[in-house]
Amino acid sequence: MTPSSIFDRDPSSWTDLQEMVGRLFEEMGCKVEIGKTVPNVRGAKEIDVYVRDVSITPNAIYLCECKYWARSVPQEIVHAFRTVMTDTGAHRGYIVSKAGFQSGAYEAAANTNIDLVTFAELQETFSDRWRIAMGERLKPYTDIFFPYWDPSGGRVLTFKWGREHVERQQKLIKAYRPMLMLRPFSDKRRYEAWFPIILPAINERGEFEGETVINGYRQLYDFIEFSLPIALYHFQVLHGEVKPDRMPGEYVPFLPPEQFLS
Repeated sequence: MTPSSIFDRDPSSWTDLQEMVGRLFEEMGCKVEIGKTVPNVRGAKEIDVYVRDVSITPNAIYLCECKYWARSVPQEIVHAFRTVMTDTGAHRGYIVSKAGFQSGAYEAAANTNIDLVTFAELQETFSDRWRIAMGERLKPYTDIFFPYWDPSGGRVLTFKWGREHVERQQKLIKAYRPMLMLRPFSDKRRYEAWFPIILPAINERGEFEGETVINGYRQLYDFIEFSLPIALYHFQVLHGEVKPDRMPGEYVPFLPPEQFLS
C-alpha cells in the first residue's frame, strides 16, 4: 500500500471490489447504492456502484463500473459505458479495472467525462477528500479530549498530583497521539502522516505493554475510532472522575459526541 492508499488491502473478488468502491464514496459523505438498476433508452441497466454526491449543490451523480478481470478492459466496454452515461445523465463515470486498460479503451475515453482507473488510482484520486471527510467526522472528539492533554487550559485537578500522575499523563498522551492529529487531518491543505506510527500499547488492565504499530490511514482511523471510549476512560480514571472498575472489556461501538459522555 502507498501513502495515498485508503484501504490496507486489495479487493479479493468482483463483489468485494464493488463494496470497497462503494465504501470509499460513502465514507466521503456520498449516498451509495450497489447494483442499482436505472432506466435507459433500451430498457434498464444495472450499475455496479451508483453514487450521489450530496456535498455539492446541485447533487452530482457518479457511475462506477467494476471490472475484476484478469485481462485489460477493451474499448468496447468504454463505448457501452458512454451510452449508459448519456442515457442516465450522470456527471462523471469511473471504470475501475483490476488489470488495467487496452490502448483503445483510453482512446475511447479521451475527451469524455469517464475516467479509466485501477483501484489504486481511484484511491489516489480521492485520498485528500477521504482524509478530510474522515477527519471531519471524528473532529468533534478533539474538544472532548483537549482538556486532558493541554497543559495551559486543561482539566482543573480535583486532587494534588504526584510525579506518578504526571508520568502517566505523558504516557497516555503518547499512546493516544493519533487523536491529536484529527484537526490537521480535517484541514483542506495537504497533510501527510509519517508511517509507520509506533505507539505504546495499553492492555485491558491499563498497564503499558508492548507497542501498537500503524502502517496506513485506514489503520490509523480504525485505531482512533476503536480507542475513543477506552482512551476517555483512562484519562477519567487518572483525573479521579470515575472509579477504575468501568474499564470496557470488549469493543465499545462508535458513538456520536452527544452520546459519548452519557
